[in-house]
Amino acid sequence: MDFLCGCLSKGDKDVTQQTLAKYVVVGTAGHIDHGKTALVKALTGRNTDRLKEEQERGISIDINFAPLSFADGSLIGMVDVPGHERFIHNMVAGAAGIDGALLAIDVNEGMMPQTVEHIEILRLLGVQRGVVALTKCDTVDAEWLEMCAAIVQEALASTPFASSPVIATSAKTGMGLAELKTALHDLALAVPARDVAGAFRLPVDKVFTIPGFGTVVSGTVWRGQVQAGDVLECLPGRKRARVRGLQGHGQAIHRVQAGRRAALNLSGIDHQEVHRGFVCAAPGTLFETKLLDARIQVSGTYVKPLRHRERVHVYLGTAAGIGRVLLLEADVLAPGKTGLAQVLLEKAIVCEPFDRFVLRTYSPLVTLGGGQVINPTPTRLLRRKRVEVIERLSRQAEGTPQDRFLAWVVQTGGASLQQAMAQLGSTEAEARNALDIGVKRGILQELPSAWYPVDALRIVLDAMATTLMAEHVRQRFSLTLPHNALTQSAAGQFSARDLDWLVQEGQRLGRWEVNGSGVRSTQWQGGLSQTEQPLYEQLLNRLQVAGTQGMSFTDLAGLYPRQEKLVAGLLQWGKAQGSLVEVHGVGYVHRQVFDEMAAQLRNLFSELGPFTVAQARDKLQAGRKWTVALLETLDALGATRRQGDVRRWMAPPKL
Repeated sequence: MDFLCGCLSKGDKDVTQQTLAKYVVVGTAGHIDHGKTALVKALTGRNTDRLKEEQERGISIDINFAPLSFADGSLIGMVDVPGHERFIHNMVAGAAGIDGALLAIDVNEGMMPQTVEHIEILRLLGVQRGVVALTKCDTVDAEWLEMCAAIVQEALASTPFASSPVIATSAKTGMGLAELKTALHDLALAVPARDVAGAFRLPVDKVFTIPGFGTVVSGTVWRGQVQAGDVLECLPGRKRARVRGLQGHGQAIHRVQAGRRAALNLSGIDHQEVHRGFVCAAPGTLFETKLLDARIQVSGTYVKPLRHRERVHVYLGTAAGIGRVLLLEADVLAPGKTGLAQVLLEKAIVCEPFDRFVLRTYSPLVTLGGGQVINPTPTRLLRRKRVEVIERLSRQAEGTPQDRFLAWVVQTGGASLQQAMAQLGSTEAEARNALDIGVKRGILQELPSAWYPVDALRIVLDAMATTLMAEHVRQRFSLTLPHNALTQSAAGQFSARDLDWLVQEGQRLGRWEVNGSGVRSTQWQGGLSQTEQPLYEQLLNRLQVAGTQGMSFTDLAGLYPRQEKLVAGLLQWGKAQGSLVEVHGVGYVHRQVFDEMAAQLRNLFSELGPFTVAQARDKLQAGRKWTVALLETLDALGATRRQGDVRRWMAPPKL
């Protein structure tokens, strides 16, 4: 059984990646029955056609794997893909993440339709290295072999494999296998090292279960490293699982890193909860999406233009889905041309910037082109044929990785550390460094919860100031406003901590003043009009005459028929100015009268100690209703405290 759990059996050897001189992944490519599987078996000694149906029909149906080892400790993980056109989706899944290709061409047939399509798929996926094997060469004479080799080299001249070695082979006789193995070793040594420091990412290409072990997923590690005991997220769905153990080509390993094929034994997740196309990743570093910004290229071999909103099959990593291509620059994209687009998917996939993908027509299935992700998590559909949209996406697509990242943050309006890690596919330290570069360049500003574009924050602060002034006009009889009058325009965009930062920043810049009672714009002058001032003074005089009896709102409004709103505003203005006091539930008193009543009650407490409502009423010579309301007002202001049927004087009222 090709899986061992984390606890090794007796006699098993624990092999770490450090013992390998080089580890790369090479995928086969080529037309059906051109000898791909036979070559892999001849090179590795392993028959990759394991399914009963594959062995009965003599063709590969799904992707399979075999190790090719070398004397210096280097190891190539061979991915054998099916050649039949019906199984192209499996071929693309197998080709995802490979470092190079072994292109098999039957010397008797030469380049065939699936050979051409496989080469185009490899080009679209960015595979630049390869070795070409002319197969079944024991069946032809030298003249035919020479002619076929020349034809193949000419056909490959315009492909990424123009300079690849072409080797005559025979899996049956062993002809050319030594040379082929040497060429593959040279390819492995030329492959640049992958990013082992970044956040772990493994697109899943196989899922199975083993009694006693549980769920096992396998795939090629695209980035980072993982070891037994680590916790991973399986996306879409963000289901968490713990790595019980790892295996690479039949050997238990403690740790696996980028560039290696591996099988992971996972606990905490059922094998029915994860499928091919899922991604196992470091928690919080990737996001699933149904919409992505991309640069699309229509293959020169495709005979029709790609139409706006055309329904297509999308292959990204090991995932396959259906979506629509929304062209941003034109209504059609001609063969051989490149353009900006959004891809709207029917089901969520997991991707990152710079990921490559393949597009095939909805029906019949034909490879029409591919593309590269610019932004994997756009917030909305973009308006088509807009110069600013096209320019921004072009900058993201063509700049340095750092420039693209900063352009993405600006475009999305801000990013948390977790979102930055997912966008970059990086560790926390790397993401923080990239964000800090934006701060140093004056592009970003760090807030407590996220980083935001400086220009965007300036706009937000302007909007907050404008909203505050509008509220001042609407509530013009208030000197200060509730805090939400300032934050309401930004409340849905920022966390509470970031909103607090914005409030403090605006105060630091002198745009508003904040205190315990509320907030006031520094631009707000306030004041009453020439017609309102006399009415206000009349109200104050009326209240002063009313003395300890005060006046209700109804009585005051009755003095000015059909001007109730104005009276309410003037009373609010008087409260804000400290010229009058609202007594709970009954009405208003002049501030001077209120202060005198408070002083009388303070004196009453000095004389009697705790006092009753009746004693307060007699002292004030007021009605019981007004006395009770006044005492409740003083309770609320912290001047008195009720204890049963009596009250104690505590402190001057905090108006």
